[in-house]
Amino acid sequence: MQLTARYGLRILLSAFALSGLATAQTPQPSPAPPDVLRVNTELVQSDVMVFDKQGHFVSGLQREQFELMVDGKPQPISLFEEVRAGTAKERIQLAPIINPAVPLSTKNVNESEGRTIVFFIDDLHLSLDSLARTRKTLTEFIEHQMTENDRVAIASTSGDIGFLQQLSDNKAVLRAAAARLTHHAYNVRDMSRESTPMTEFMALTIERKDDPGVFRFYVDECLRVAPPRYTRAACEIEVTNRARQMLLQSSAVILETYKALESLMRSSMQMPGRKLVFFISDGFLLDTGSRNSDPRSRISQITDAALRAGAVIYTIDARGLFSGQLDATNNVPFDPRGGLENANLREGPASQDALNALALDTGGRALRNQNFFDRWVDKVLDETSNYYLLAWRPDNEEQTAGDFRRIAVRVVDHPDYTVRLPRGFLRGEKVASSQPAAVVSVPRLPQQDLQAALTALHPRREVPLSLTNLFLDTPEHGAVLTASVGVSNWALAFEKIGGKDIAAVDVVGVIVSDRGKPLHTFTTRLTVDSFASNSDSSDNSLTIYNYRMPLGPGLYQVRVAARDVNSGRVGSAQSWIEIPNLALHQLSLSSLLLGLQNVAARAGSGGGEQVQFSTDHRFARDSTLRFMTFLYNLEGAKSQVAVQARLLHRGQVVKTVSLSRPGVNPSDLKRIPFAGELPLSSVPLGDYLLEVSATDGAGKFNAIQVARITVE
Repeated sequence: MQLTARYGLRILLSAFALSGLATAQTPQPSPAPPDVLRVNTELVQSDVMVFDKQGHFVSGLQREQFELMVDGKPQPISLFEEVRAGTAKERIQLAPIINPAVPLSTKNVNESEGRTIVFFIDDLHLSLDSLARTRKTLTEFIEHQMTENDRVAIASTSGDIGFLQQLSDNKAVLRAAAARLTHHAYNVRDMSRESTPMTEFMALTIERKDDPGVFRFYVDECLRVAPPRYTRAACEIEVTNRARQMLLQSSAVILETYKALESLMRSSMQMPGRKLVFFISDGFLLDTGSRNSDPRSRISQITDAALRAGAVIYTIDARGLFSGQLDATNNVPFDPRGGLENANLREGPASQDALNALALDTGGRALRNQNFFDRWVDKVLDETSNYYLLAWRPDNEEQTAGDFRRIAVRVVDHPDYTVRLPRGFLRGEKVASSQPAAVVSVPRLPQQDLQAALTALHPRREVPLSLTNLFLDTPEHGAVLTASVGVSNWALAFEKIGGKDIAAVDVVGVIVSDRGKPLHTFTTRLTVDSFASNSDSSDNSLTIYNYRMPLGPGLYQVRVAARDVNSGRVGSAQSWIEIPNLALHQLSLSSLLLGLQNVAARAGSGGGEQVQFSTDHRFARDSTLRFMTFLYNLEGAKSQVAVQARLLHRGQVVKTVSLSRPGVNPSDLKRIPFAGELPLSSVPLGDYLLEVSATDGAGKFNAIQVARITVE
């Protein structure tokens, strides 16, 4: 198919008419990768990472080289597999394309479908300096380390991120989430008239009575500022009460942090596969005294929830390199007699104990006393791209009910190897089976299952849906969002009606602002004729519905749900889109229209052929990917603009092609179509990022649009 000027303008004029039935190719979804740890009465499975003395992952180990112990008792390994989960190591698979002299690797490993990464920011225990370092780390990851099929979330203890606290592969969403992080002044204070500061660790030392010098120091300070005839006994009572009040406040803040983290772990149980969680904090006490609720038990619950969710926690002390000595940035009291010297030395490590426990118990690591932890994040992502999956069958009820069961694994005859894995699980722990909590409210729908699917945190897959959001600027209506929903026909239940096999699908959708406010809703019922749906392939066709709505500049999420009327099965999908502000007269691009083709219009829609784009972005390896975009505000650039497309895989450029204006030059410099095509015959199967950029000759103006595709 040749893209011409007439065809490009036809795309522009038909953007509002794309509301019919069409078919496209889509495969059945592949099985989900296994969880890191899943506990039931038949099988327990856990991931294991093995490193040599240099810290490199040891690949190629066999089942018989591992020894598994549960509570000190050896267990036979029922399942063993080496798993590779995409980071830099997967680039080896792409080597023949980048350098044809390198042979393609054929090693039999289970390739996962990308990484699930969560940055949990403990902003209730984060100084202003630490927040700046955290933002730098997030920016570095989003812009340079995130790959095309990663799903990433940024969450916080305070909840300031709000609706944006979701897993997403959209960098604009993650940038907006990081921008919402704000500094919360940590104010654990007492009501004492004293000006001498007391830290939480000093308060804990006084409560435990394990360092008489600390207690004596604060009593002396009390007497120094006390009114006349104030006794030492009265000061001792005041200091004790002061310490207890501080620990009570501290415990409340720590429990808020634990509650938010455990909630995150519990909600992620609904998602299959392995998750990496980076917990970033300035640290806090592991214990706040016997008079307060026990934070240690909450850590056990968090650890168990993380294991069942398949999550490994890597903790980062955001303070970087620090000392416990008095300086202008901390709250350490001045002590010329040295009564606090011992406590000062112990305070720093004590504030890291909780971070160490969270990391150690889930098979992760803790980073301490380093100022450049953005590099460490990249190292962790690389080292966790490989692991071994071990599973065993419990021989009796002792391993599936009761208290905490400890797991240990070693590599036989290699005591020099470091083995990291989850330390265990809680026996008999009841895992909530409820659906994830809703993250958005929409008007009540008559079908409760559609309502639940539309508002849920994670999509449902009983009826597979594809969703593509496109932004185009038009002369008549300005910026228009087109949400294109593809329903997999093979998942529908057909019934004989009037001699034909017919299926009916109810489709509902909502457009939500980046603050979680519903802006527009839509609903329709699609009637699917089995003959039409099977005209190209009985298992690979889609029924497509397009909804259009003019929208102003901003970041939006589109949520859709579909219900098969005959079977009651439900599916849902979510996708983000950012609409630029063209009124700023900056060089901008429309969304990328991929896989353009002419299709027959639905009856009653005006007849004739219409133009349909791919909704699932899946393309055969023997095909040619044709795509199109519109360049806006060209008059703002003072020199010639070049438009180029790059096909990337794991950050590596696979193919590059220049886009051209189809046919004659258009007279409207505000909306100029550019088209290109990429043959996919030499591209390995997998996920890719198509990046289209427009740059003027001086390099001053630049606009970028991206789309994710799958070659199959």
